[in-house]
Amino acid sequence: MKTPKKISEFELQQLVVSALAEQREITAVEKYAQQHENHQLPLQQKYYRDLMPLSQPKQGQQYAFEVDLDRCSGCKACVTACHSLNGLDENETWRSVGQLLGGTEEKPIQQHVTTACHHCVEPACMHGCPVNAYEKDEITGIVKHLDDQCIGCVYCTLKCPYEVPQYDKAHGIVRKCDMCADRLSEGEAPACVQACPTQALAIKVVEKEKILEESQATALVPGAPASDYTLPTTTYKSRQVAPRNMLPSDYHHLNPQHAHPPLIIMLVLTQLSVGAFCVDMLLNTFLNNSVAPYLNPIRSVVALCSGLLALGASVFHLGRPLYAFRVVVGLKKSWLSREVLVFGLFAILAVLYAASFWMGGMEDTHFMLGLGVIMSGMLGVVFSVLVYADCRKELWREFISGFKFFTTVAILGLSTTLITSTVSVLFIDSAGRKEIFLFSIGPLCLGLTVISALKMLWEASIFRYLKDHSYSIFKRAALLMVGKLNRVTLLRFLTGGLGGLLLPLLVYYASHNIDPNSSDTVLLIGLSIVTFSLTLIGEFCERYLFFTTAVSLKMPGDF
Repeated sequence: MKTPKKISEFELQQLVVSALAEQREITAVEKYAQQHENHQLPLQQKYYRDLMPLSQPKQGQQYAFEVDLDRCSGCKACVTACHSLNGLDENETWRSVGQLLGGTEEKPIQQHVTTACHHCVEPACMHGCPVNAYEKDEITGIVKHLDDQCIGCVYCTLKCPYEVPQYDKAHGIVRKCDMCADRLSEGEAPACVQACPTQALAIKVVEKEKILEESQATALVPGAPASDYTLPTTTYKSRQVAPRNMLPSDYHHLNPQHAHPPLIIMLVLTQLSVGAFCVDMLLNTFLNNSVAPYLNPIRSVVALCSGLLALGASVFHLGRPLYAFRVVVGLKKSWLSREVLVFGLFAILAVLYAASFWMGGMEDTHFMLGLGVIMSGMLGVVFSVLVYADCRKELWREFISGFKFFTTVAILGLSTTLITSTVSVLFIDSAGRKEIFLFSIGPLCLGLTVISALKMLWEASIFRYLKDHSYSIFKRAALLMVGKLNRVTLLRFLTGGLGGLLLPLLVYYASHNIDPNSSDTVLLIGLSIVTFSLTLIGEFCERYLFFTTAVSLKMPGDF
């Protein structure tokens, strides 16, 4: 066994100098490994030191997600981590991963995109909420949802162009990403940021003014909604230049949107009620006082019942209907709150107006109450238009929604008054019957035919977009109507054509050729009932298409 060679003091000094020099040249990975080996850092220190700011935002700044598209592999670790940490339901996701596709056959390009709430500078969800269930933190800029305040009206899901808020049926409320605010307050990065194996996600501090400038003419990624509406703060960066044909992989995939049945019932029946009151007041100016007492009570009760039924149906749209009274909290900013308040006033005045015909001593108040009913009802319809126009969907613009809603008011008001007028013939004298045939049934039929023709021609005009080369929003809606929604579309035009055009002309012809005092009036009543039924079904179909065809641009979806 050899004896170890004795190291001189000089050699020992040289060895130490060499080790020190090597230590100075150690790589970041080796240094990081040594620190963990010596337990100098917590196990996950890198995630909440390297991937998030070291200080809170200052005045005019806020936190924001930053996504490095070059690093995103589409593994969905961020989705899983978010789902697990927040205890989401099976089909509930606050973060999703989609794809962008483009390039050429020789050089195709595929890009994964991870997306969640963008914690916008001007969050549409917060501005539209009727119960103030959203708040934007003044320091961090995080948009939080207040679960206890939410009534589950899901209006925020229509307002948000990025489809961020998700309705949770089990709890009856909407929920969304809050950037793991509790973690951030402790200096720890959100779950999705920590879970990303390629560090494609990070939290950064952004300047709000810069976000405003950059949002004027850009979208977050190709195919996404324009950023100038809500000013989203998420930053997507890449060293590669995206080709001009880069689009989401689901860009041409069409699915009908949610129908919202309670809203369909509410909108159609409130507009029927408003229309019936308006037509009733208009006819009263042409009929003499001997006929009006027979017609007004019937018409007012029918219109009132329709309005009350509509308001009752709207409650079933709420996830937490017992808290519906909170809806007036957002009067200062939400058109939905204003719509509910005005229709509530409309219902009260309508009850008083209908009751005035059955109670003595209120004859002098008929006109004033009727005027109040009409004004509040029409204002309610205007607010209904603004509720949907404020969602900034192309197919819900003020003119489009306004034309549909007010023609529904006219069509259903006329058809409802037509049926009450023909039925009332059974209860009045011979002179009154002749006056109803002359001054009521005829004008109602002609008005119904003209307005129905205008509305159906205007609705059918959307099919001209089928020939467009560009894949516009209007072409998508038209494709849905002739594709997956073709049965509803066919039913809408069939019932609209029969109930709004053919049958009113038959009723008009019959009213001029039937003796008002003969038993043939039963035929007239039957035709009026069928006319009303078909026009009502047609308007329900139109409103179903109003919701289901309201497609819009969105972030790349799950693949």
